[in-house]
Amino acid sequence: MKKRNAHRNKTKKCIRNFTAGVIIFLCACMTFGGVFMVSAHENGLSDESIYKYYKSIEIQPGDTLWDIAEETMTSEYSSTAEYVQVLKEMNNLKSDDIQYGQYLIIAYEDTNFIP
Repeated sequence: MKKRNAHRNKTKKCIRNFTAGVIIFLCACMTFGGVFMVSAHENGLSDESIYKYYKSIEIQPGDTLWDIAEETMTSEYSSTAEYVQVLKEMNNLKSDDIQYGQYLIIAYEDTNFIP
């Protein structure tokens, strides 16, 4: 009888230790998960993503490279002048002069929400 009680006590102790270990493990997982989520939020990562695309546009009468740059400049550029330079490089332009009917490659952004 003493052996049986000792065995039961040992089994109960093992179950308690196992349960406590599982609870500690789950708490640790939730804590670290929360830390990583806060870190991602602080680093600017969120459910909102900005995607950069390129497209070709046809120059219309009266269009200037600077007007197009102001209308289509993406958030990564700090000034219109910087983006004009990028447009010139992307389109292999030697000057700011563009002509009606000419095509330009421009960058644009699209914001998509990840469900």
